[in-house]
Amino acid sequence: MRLKPALASITSVAAGLTCVAALLAQTPPAPQEQRPTFKGGANLVRVDVSVIDRHGELVTDLTKDDFEIREDGVPQTVENFKLVEASGEAPDDLSLPIRSPEHALAEAARDDVRVFVIFWDEYHIGQMAAAIEGRKALTEFVHNAFGPADLVALVDQLTPLDAIKFTRDRLELTEAVRKLKGRLGIYIPPRSALEEGQMALMRDVEQLRAQVTGSALEAVISHLGAIREGRKAILFVSQDIGALPRDERYRWLDGAIRLANTNNTVIYTLDPRGLLMNGRISDVLQSLASETGGRWFQSNEPAPLLRTIVKESRAFYLLGYASTLNPADGRFHHIKVHVKRPGVDVHARNGYFAPAPTQIENERTRVAAAVVPPDVERALSPLVAMRPDTVGDLWVGATRGADGTARVTIAWTAREANVGAAVAARASGADGTIYYDGAVPATAATFTAPPGRLSIQRTLLDADGAAADRETSTFDVPDFGAALSMSSPVLMRARNGLELRSLTTGASAVPYAGHVFDRTDRLVVRFSVFGAASADATVTASLLSRKGIALSSLPLSPVTDRPGEYAVQFPLSSVSRGDYLIAIEASHGDDRAKALVPFHASQ
Repeated sequence: MRLKPALASITSVAAGLTCVAALLAQTPPAPQEQRPTFKGGANLVRVDVSVIDRHGELVTDLTKDDFEIREDGVPQTVENFKLVEASGEAPDDLSLPIRSPEHALAEAARDDVRVFVIFWDEYHIGQMAAAIEGRKALTEFVHNAFGPADLVALVDQLTPLDAIKFTRDRLELTEAVRKLKGRLGIYIPPRSALEEGQMALMRDVEQLRAQVTGSALEAVISHLGAIREGRKAILFVSQDIGALPRDERYRWLDGAIRLANTNNTVIYTLDPRGLLMNGRISDVLQSLASETGGRWFQSNEPAPLLRTIVKESRAFYLLGYASTLNPADGRFHHIKVHVKRPGVDVHARNGYFAPAPTQIENERTRVAAAVVPPDVERALSPLVAMRPDTVGDLWVGATRGADGTARVTIAWTAREANVGAAVAARASGADGTIYYDGAVPATAATFTAPPGRLSIQRTLLDADGAAADRETSTFDVPDFGAALSMSSPVLMRARNGLELRSLTTGASAVPYAGHVFDRTDRLVVRFSVFGAASADATVTASLLSRKGIALSSLPLSPVTDRPGEYAVQFPLSSVSRGDYLIAIEASHGDDRAKALVPFHASQ
């Protein structure tokens, strides 16, 4: 059974940073989807194809002329053709041990390395027989199926993206499999604070679990797309997605399929219960696999079937064609791949989602930004990454506290006033120390952290307190020492005179995390300059075009009774619609600090 793709995808939040300071070397979050590829104005579609003969062996001697592709029934011309082979064997002994997360990412980028993720859906796996059989199948799988160079990660719903660990250690994987549990129908103790808050109604807990599972799978797909362009494979082990309403079930399924196809990820599914008396097969498990070029497994002897996951990754054909239909409607378009040689089975995704007009415009924006200075391009990245279906924005910044330590602030702004969403955030250091773990209130969350890189994981909660989306980014906490330095500029929005007076004279300022403003708004930017020479520093503010060209200087005034703090006021009625930056610079001799604040002026 194939579910009809819905047009709407599950809502997610793209966590963008309102202020991008070169001083803080802010690292932008990984993109949720790979950008579409364009060739000569047409959408270049790529399809991975596995071809298997009647004996179950991979066919590797085909040519471009052996393939035929149709899109929505219309014949297409195969322009790009490549046989990709990866045996899983290591070319040298030094490639084998994974020494660090950075080493794992470098290995994942290699064409001769295969990447696999096993997603254990513990919320939808029974505690007894299903979990026992699932562990048994996975133990044999991780111990015997993979080659020495293959990278494998084991995750569940609550695995943070920055905790996903790729390894080649089969004993380590086997031990991790041994610890897997099934929690279908098990609610005590709760796995998370979100789940605990929904304990009053068991139906709410089941819906929460289904939503968390869906969001987690999408996050893993996006993460794989960010670390590797080539083919990836996910084994999704589950009995079913759970108690989602029918419409939401379809929307989530379409969102997951869209992400998998966009990020070149094949999904295989395994029902650990094996064959059922009623012969029922989960439509979700079947569609996830068939629509992404994978297979669904429901067998009392799954071991030989699971080995086909690795086998099919050993050799596949990468085909590319420039669609003659050139769709730009954001909708699903069917692909049919046919091989002229008789007696073979063809495995390929059934279609793709064409880029929407907004995605095309964002891509053009990204290409145009490539010719600007690197610091300007980095500053513009939140504008390029904006998605129209995002319900809110996240901001992270830092300033110096009274004791000289860095005070980090996380703020959240909903796109619409009536959006009932909330955000929880977790900030951790490179050594695993947790510096903040809780809700982000309307007045922002502030905490102390030492200089260095923080991992910021945010979870979007919908109006019912359910987890709708997760995303992880990084933030570099500066060292506010004796050298000239600057706080992260706080961007605020004034829609009338009363708000303007409050923002320019108030003792504290709540950041506005969004990037888009009406031309009737007035922007206010507040920041502080620190360091031994801060009192004698020359501080300026100017308006830049999206190319980094200076357009005009901006009025700058000290904030009353707050030494070293400044405010910039800027009416957007003075500019036309488009993307801009506010450049803030402080200098004293050769000592300099600079920050760039991006924004978009709408009509």
